[in-house]
Amino acid sequence: MSFIRRTGLGFIAALYVLAGRWGFHRLTQAMPEPNLFLELRLWIVMGGLVLSSVGLLLHATRGARPGETRFDPPLVAALVGFFGYLCASAAWAPAPDFALQKVYDVGLLWVMSVGFGLAALRQPAPRVLDAFWGIIVLATGLLALTGVLQLLSGGGGARLAVMGGGPNIFARLMGLFALGALYFWYWRGQAWLWIPLAATGVILALLTGSRGGTAAILAGVATCLVVGRVPLRRLLLLTLLASVAITAVTLFSPLGEALTHSVEERFLRLTLNYEKGAGGTGSNEGKVYLSGRDVLYASALQLGRDHPVTGAGLAAFPGLGLGVYPHNIFLEVFCEGGTVGLLFFAGVVATFLRSAFLRRHGLDGATVGAAVLVLLGSQSSGDLYDSRALFLLMVMASCTAVAGRGSAAAAPPLPHAPLLPAMPGATR
Repeated sequence: MSFIRRTGLGFIAALYVLAGRWGFHRLTQAMPEPNLFLELRLWIVMGGLVLSSVGLLLHATRGARPGETRFDPPLVAALVGFFGYLCASAAWAPAPDFALQKVYDVGLLWVMSVGFGLAALRQPAPRVLDAFWGIIVLATGLLALTGVLQLLSGGGGARLAVMGGGPNIFARLMGLFALGALYFWYWRGQAWLWIPLAATGVILALLTGSRGGTAAILAGVATCLVVGRVPLRRLLLLTLLASVAITAVTLFSPLGEALTHSVEERFLRLTLNYEKGAGGTGSNEGKVYLSGRDVLYASALQLGRDHPVTGAGLAAFPGLGLGVYPHNIFLEVFCEGGTVGLLFFAGVVATFLRSAFLRRHGLDGATVGAAVLVLLGSQSSGDLYDSRALFLLMVMASCTAVAGRGSAAAAPPLPHAPLLPAMPGATR
């Protein structure tokens, strides 16, 4: 029964991270009408709610055992306060229809984030992480294969993305793929398999041309290695194998030309020398190309300044016709929730950092690195619900932080010395 629970929890959590707003109604026509009851995310969260009730039942019937997940009341309280305030801000929102839709989004974040902490109770923490990352690697690996086949069949000229999603979302998924591979390398070894897969995830992120996504991946990987306290010997092995994999792909695979073009176009020309201005006019001012995000950032900042304390209300940014969302989670919270909302959000991050410090000896580097990946990626892409993995990963990292799990590099324990019988007259 425990195996079924932890596998089900890992599957639900992974599917929640990957599914987004996809719904079965999209199978019927090209531009379907939204139907909340046919969206996969609703039923995923309901499944998590069922498992959370099972976790509460076990919590009430027996005590915790060594190596099992631990609840984090301060972090859960901070999340409840943050999401509760956002829902309350719908009361002064300028567009009730938009606000109601976003209350639904925030409600799902609320239930899933808190529900995971409850559902994981009385579960062996390593096995919960194994189930989650196993499904993440399998699903994102299939997406990676799909993306490569699509890129090769299309001639390699377009930015890499699959299944109707944007390049930024695909880059984030490839970051999770890379971190999942590093997770299994850290705990199980098999460097010959997992390190090339991790390098593949980074390469595919580069092929998307997502500069923010790629920077977030590199920060997530660095965090994973630091939190995991990877020994120097394993770091050198990681660097060597990753360098070999990237060089081989660049020089000897059909992806090499597309990778070179993506780096030159998206990472060098558009970042270091923005040659075209608005409307295609030439410019030599050396501006960074931000894909129009600078306009969204300015609008969100101005809206926040106009309502500095409590914000303009939930979903005010799209409700006032300023855009779909600001493409920055801090600006989104500020313009719609004001300084109060930012303080609640800062409280969530600070509480997680405190919990991570207190439980640092049992933290999983890949899970913390994934949280950093999503947090940094949310500064240039997506809205609050698109950053849903951030809140889930913070709860997951905290509640599964139990000391005593040995990595693949851990030396075997020394044999115990045999117990010798006490000699007559010896003192103890």
